Amino acid sequence: MRVWGGWLFCTALATLTNCSASPAVVAAQDGGTDALAEASTDAGCGSPSACASTNEGRTAARLEAVRTDGSALSVFLTAMPKGGDLHNHLSGAVYAETFLNWAQADGLCVSTSSHTLVAKSQCGGTNAPIPDPGNDLYDRVVRAWSMQDFANSAGESGHDHFFATFGKFGLAAGSHRADMIADVVARAAGENQIYVELMAGFTGAAATLGAEVRGGGKPAITVLELPDYYEALIANAKWSGVLASITKYVDDTDKDARTAMGCSGNPVPPACEVTVRYQAQTSRSASAHELFAEWTAAFEVAKTEKRMVGLNLVGPEDGSSALRDYELHMAMLGFLHDKYVATEASPLRIALHAGELSSGVLAAGNQSHLTFHIRRAVEVAHASRIGHGADVLLETDSTGLLAEMAKAGVLAEICLASNDQILELSGAAHPLSDYISAGVPVALATDDQGVARSSLALEHRRAVIDQQLDYRTLKRLARWSLEKSFASGKSLWQSLESMSTVADCQPDGTFWLGDISPPSACKTLLSTSDRARLEWELERRFVAFEQVQ
Repeated sequence: MRVWGGWLFCTALATLTNCSASPAVVAAQDGGTDALAEASTDAGCGSPSACASTNEGRTAARLEAVRTDGSALSVFLTAMPKGGDLHNHLSGAVYAETFLNWAQADGLCVSTSSHTLVAKSQCGGTNAPIPDPGNDLYDRVVRAWSMQDFANSAGESGHDHFFATFGKFGLAAGSHRADMIADVVARAAGENQIYVELMAGFTGAAATLGAEVRGGGKPAITVLELPDYYEALIANAKWSGVLASITKYVDDTDKDARTAMGCSGNPVPPACEVTVRYQAQTSRSASAHELFAEWTAAFEVAKTEKRMVGLNLVGPEDGSSALRDYELHMAMLGFLHDKYVATEASPLRIALHAGELSSGVLAAGNQSHLTFHIRRAVEVAHASRIGHGADVLLETDSTGLLAEMAKAGVLAEICLASNDQILELSGAAHPLSDYISAGVPVALATDDQGVARSSLALEHRRAVIDQQLDYRTLKRLARWSLEKSFASGKSLWQSLESMSTVADCQPDGTFWLGDISPPSACKTLLSTSDRARLEWELERRFVAFEQVQ
């Protein structure tokens, strides 16, 4: 049965058990315009637009009917079209059990005390072979590598446990990057996603050159030194080679991932139909001059490598170097924004973790950081999207900041599971409803879904149960996830708020949003713009999904 843009995964999250659909719906998904018109007629609702409204209303009612039915809600949310996942750390996206499988196949061992992977050469003594499932050590490792069964204790907070996991499974992650991408994208396909932006490290070679250009023994770089440092970087004889190596790294990574997914096979696996783009992930703990070099390289690489679409700054926002250098980091990004984004010299865009803080994770002397991180990311660094933004209501003039974000169209990437686990922020205390009420674009995202034991479907589940969102709101968030993605090309929407498309794709009674046979002018847009193509495909999937509810 052909559905969505690929093949329906009946085993996604082990919850999707009903894979049936009426003959009219199957025909509508496979058979083209006439088949969809026939399906609409069979439904007795008249025109396609009337059918769309009827089907949306019925689907909204269906969500309300299953809101308290855990199994039925999982089926509904797994199958629901979700657009894209814009905030996904590759390093934390794979489940512990998968890493253990790879580690076992690689002959690695694990410390029975720290639960950290070690190389073959270190096996023996307290470093045991990777255990099989069901073994007590196996269960302890899963808990050490994730938030499985975690409960806050006097000895360890959720914040500390979450961030401590990455160093424990890093040895397996380092040698399985393509497998990791394949795993994450297959999960996305199984949950009816069509786009993923993965954060991963690509720009280390630029950091190395940046340290060389800066020279040792100098004090931390200052904002006033940035112009000269920038010129010295791009004039360096090794600079072009660094850019070439990063470009090749992105290309090799993507090709290897598609090979791991089996994209040359027949039939093509559903994961291969998910559009994957990459953000250059850089660490807050790096030296400022190294970060600047990495960001400059990312902007330059994106001029020719379209799969590199954004940059991001990661790591605990409450770390000592993160707090010390926060203002400097924002100023450096502002400099590069003016150099590349404002002048349209590079298509790369800036997405920033900001406001992933709470009073509980900050020392008494650092509480003032709750009042300005998001604002600096928006006003100084010119971030197009804010990751987390959890402390927005504690910012100075939070009402004004929310209005500013709404006016500028700065999207908030909301990661409910990790906000609960790291910051103990959930329910009415979470600012999701405040963002929505203020008109700020919002999208749900997974953050580190393997560590958090989550997925985009489970983030939607939290949104329904913990945040009381309804179907139409979830649908709007899915649309925002593509509208504010860093996919290339023009938007399908003239105004998403009013559901007004660009003129060439505006439904007129002879075709509709998501129609597989739109007019030629609309086809031209869809064939030349990744963004518009994805947005049109999302509408097609909504039509298909809502017909079977």
